[in-house]
Amino acid sequence: MKNTISHKHILLFTVSTFIPFFIMFFYTFTSMESRNKEDLIQTMTRFNENSSKSAIERPIQEMRLLFQSILGQLSRQDISNYISPLHSELNSIIPSIVNSTTFFETVILSDKNGNYLVYPETKARKFSVKQRPWYPSSSRKDEVRFSSPYKSLSDNNHYNGMAITASMNIFNEKSEFVGNIAFDLDLNSLSQLLKGSHPPYNSRFKVVSYDGSLIMYSNTKELFKRPIPQEWIDMAKESEGHFFDSVTRAFVFYRVYDNPEWIAFSIVSESDYEAHSASEKYSFILVSAACVILYLIIMFISKLYFRQIITALYLNLNGISLDNDSIKKVTETLADNSKKLELAIHEAETDGLTNLFSRKKLNSDMHNILLSKHPFYLAIIDVDNFKSVNDSFGHHTGDIVLKYISNIGSEILSQVYRFGGEELVAIFEGSNYDAFYTLLDLWRKSVEEKQWRENGLNVTFSCGVSSWNEGSNPDEILEKADSRLYQAKNSGKNCIVGPE
Repeated sequence: MKNTISHKHILLFTVSTFIPFFIMFFYTFTSMESRNKEDLIQTMTRFNENSSKSAIERPIQEMRLLFQSILGQLSRQDISNYISPLHSELNSIIPSIVNSTTFFETVILSDKNGNYLVYPETKARKFSVKQRPWYPSSSRKDEVRFSSPYKSLSDNNHYNGMAITASMNIFNEKSEFVGNIAFDLDLNSLSQLLKGSHPPYNSRFKVVSYDGSLIMYSNTKELFKRPIPQEWIDMAKESEGHFFDSVTRAFVFYRVYDNPEWIAFSIVSESDYEAHSASEKYSFILVSAACVILYLIIMFISKLYFRQIITALYLNLNGISLDNDSIKKVTETLADNSKKLELAIHEAETDGLTNLFSRKKLNSDMHNILLSKHPFYLAIIDVDNFKSVNDSFGHHTGDIVLKYISNIGSEILSQVYRFGGEELVAIFEGSNYDAFYTLLDLWRKSVEEKQWRENGLNVTFSCGVSSWNEGSNPDEILEKADSRLYQAKNSGKNCIVGPE
């Protein structure tokens, strides 16, 4: 009966102590999901904004400036001479604009009577410019209007016969209407601005017109082929925002423009988002499972020795001495295990040769810094011509060189790691790049000025620096620093290349 009661008490104690653990587990897991969603929204909103500026706002601004510069050179007589067989200065200016501007394919210059000339010439049938969809109905001065997608009459169009045209009415100094100039947009060239980027969450950036036609995309073969769902257009009610499409299972981020009437979309599939956040969740579950197993082991051991512990407490409370030798052995064993644990942690975080922090410690520290969102700089240091040092003076000398460089670096900077081979990494927390550069250059000069015992041995290193805002994860920041390290190598070595 006593044993049964004892077991029940132990079971009740075990279950009750598990309750806080499960509460913490579910709270942390839920918070992790919420934080991942917030990171997705912040990252993709910023990406969609930057991509929109690059693909839409900057090209449109350039087009408007070009229209303004052309406007100052056009008069009624210039237009008449250009359209007629008579040669004018415009006969060289207009072609040069089309040929030198990547955003334009074709120009149509017309007078107020509807007479026009197309450059370059096409086999399109004759048409009335005032009846074309791109011809502005408004008579506003200095206003560039962008048409909706329409069926082109030219046989030179590459986009399933569709086109988009930017046009402006021309007025003389007396504000009298004298004509119109219109450019067909080269959507292929505009889409080139989207290529070569590495969008977060494997997202896709698309620009569409209000009718859902795809007018800019990295895969130009898809232009005007696959329309964006009308539901997306209807949900893009604000100037910018985001929503989740339950049909396509995608997170959609948008930015709306009035002139031109375009919408920039960035789309992240639910599967890509989950794949991006799965590693963190998987690690958390593994750690939690390990803690549960460890807890159960501890409880099992406690149960085994429960009677002995109660007996020992009873004897001590009643003034009965225990075996001092046994207690001493237990104490010594616990102390020895504690020292072994500290040594194991030290060995895991420290490089055996240089006594610097290890690459594992670098990965852990970078993860923590990025989570804290504090600014920092990262430098990759590579010993110049290290292979020739090993080949000429032996690997023992090479190890001495590495140890010396590491010792100097750890005296100057507090966070120095051995990245691999002859490569070291230094982290400087803060936003003062000049201070970090000064410390790195002091390190570089100390190595350069070192007098070695070995005849003919001269040691230098090259360095590449990146900043916290040049990547969304450790790999991107390291890659940026590594790229600048190669620049330093190619610039003659023994130098530091950092953010411009």
